[in-house]
Amino acid sequence: MSTYRAVWSIVRRTPRLYALDILFQLLRNGIPLLPALIVREVFDRLTHGEALHAGFWALLAAFVGVAVARVAALLLSTGTDGTLAGAGQALLTRNYLERVLNQPGAEKSEIATGDLVGRVSNDTTLVMNAVVLTLVTFGAGAQAVLAFAIMFSIDPNITLIVFVPMVAAGFLINVTSNSIKKYHGESRQAAGDVSAFLREMFNSVQAVQLANATERVMDQFVRLNEIRRHRSLRSRLFTNVFLGSVWTNTAYLGTGIVLLLSAAKFKNGTFTLGDLVLFIAYLGWITDFTSLVSQSLASLKQAGKSLQRISDGLPAGDGLADLVTHRPTRPAPPETEEHCDRVEHRPLRLLEAQGLSYRYASSGRGVRDVDLRIPRGAFVVVTGGVGSGKTTLLRLVLGLLEPQAGTIRWNGAEVPDPAGFFVPPHSAYTPQVPRLMSATVRQNILLGLPDQQARMSRAVRSAVLERDVEVLDDGLDTMVGPKGAKLSGGQAQRVATARMFAREADLLVFDDLSSSLDVNTERLLWERLGERVDQTCLAVSNRRIAFERASHIVVMHNGSVEATGTFDQLRRNSPSLQRILHGDESPNEQQSRTT
Repeated sequence: MSTYRAVWSIVRRTPRLYALDILFQLLRNGIPLLPALIVREVFDRLTHGEALHAGFWALLAAFVGVAVARVAALLLSTGTDGTLAGAGQALLTRNYLERVLNQPGAEKSEIATGDLVGRVSNDTTLVMNAVVLTLVTFGAGAQAVLAFAIMFSIDPNITLIVFVPMVAAGFLINVTSNSIKKYHGESRQAAGDVSAFLREMFNSVQAVQLANATERVMDQFVRLNEIRRHRSLRSRLFTNVFLGSVWTNTAYLGTGIVLLLSAAKFKNGTFTLGDLVLFIAYLGWITDFTSLVSQSLASLKQAGKSLQRISDGLPAGDGLADLVTHRPTRPAPPETEEHCDRVEHRPLRLLEAQGLSYRYASSGRGVRDVDLRIPRGAFVVVTGGVGSGKTTLLRLVLGLLEPQAGTIRWNGAEVPDPAGFFVPPHSAYTPQVPRLMSATVRQNILLGLPDQQARMSRAVRSAVLERDVEVLDDGLDTMVGPKGAKLSGGQAQRVATARMFAREADLLVFDDLSSSLDVNTERLLWERLGERVDQTCLAVSNRRIAFERASHIVVMHNGSVEATGTFDQLRRNSPSLQRILHGDESPNEQQSRTT
């Protein structure tokens, strides 16, 4: 999709707002033409020795009225510009976030997070600034056409000659448009590199200190900023200084031409002092329009680069069309709604997976031909050594990875879109490394759910979090800091677990749930999980306490199912499970968060 089609898609979202803005732009730019006509009349009367008397005050009143009308039109157009710019930026940001949030959860962007944030905030702003500038240019164009028509009616020859240097300048600007796009893209990329580095630096303060690398990190930061300064300066010099100089000198040249050509015509009376004043005034407006045209073209080139940068951050398979497509906004759920459902609830009776296979292109590892059968109320544990495919299997079941082969069935019916289906109330998931937002404990647990005391109490108790809440400064309303930095590893994991319990989903999926817990807390957590009547669980774990509570165990080895059965059966027959139980793997391997 081209930049112009993308911009048109944005305009089509709120056509009435854009039509209103165009009307205000026409008023904003049409009204300023009137004062020159009034001044022309005044000078012509004075030149012919006429007394103004009452007519003078009428002209003065008209002049004041025009000024007031111009200010009103300017305020209206400016307010509308801001409104439509905000609406367009909201559309781009919303579509971007929606596509990212709906992508398979295990797929990570190759673009640094800090750079992505810059693209969503800064590049969307640049795109809408280009759209607004285009509207302003349209209004100025209407003004220039009217000015040209009035000037042409007074003296066609001078009018046509004055436009020659403007046409030449316009041609020069058009020739340099590719350079404008190139320099802007380099400037935005350098800014993104700085944002990405800043984020990594703030997330790695302790590692930098321990490695005594502060000086080297700061040197790298200075180097990236120097690159950004150089590229930004080059882009601004080319776009602002060069283009500004072209149009400023064009205006001066046009004024000089008017003065030279009008001098001879003053003698024969075909050109008056009032005409000269009008030409010079209108020449400024026309020059402004031609300058705006160059700026608008440059801005649209820059907008195209910004749109490409934003779309590059979208998941694979999505493009610019997905970024600018209008989608109706879902209304917020009522406060009394039990769940923020996105899918029709079909209570679990039986979950089946047949022949699931997935191989990572980068490493060649993964899982192949895995079958699972999980009836309602079952507690299935997936175990195995490091790299055996445990986490990959969970992600395939949940749709966080798209299977390269195999099917998933819920109550006997195939699930065509696992990523969209395996969300509350069907399933809830706690990953190996839980992510917390910089918000309160309560907000991290609810994440938009209605704040109901009974549900919150059940979730906190099931996650063995009640004692921790009692000692926190503000209880459930304690701020956890960025990524839960104010909590211990075990507390952060149990807050994420409480979030999962609060969804009251049919299927609970755990990935190494107790890796950060002490023995007593872990035992109590599994006991309380067992108290949840008719609860279905799928868990990855290498812990004996989980094996003892499991109704069924799946042992993975090198991406395949080595054995299945109960704990009593497998501890005698499964070599992999025996190694885990007897500690042949190191503790780090047994509790590894990597598959």
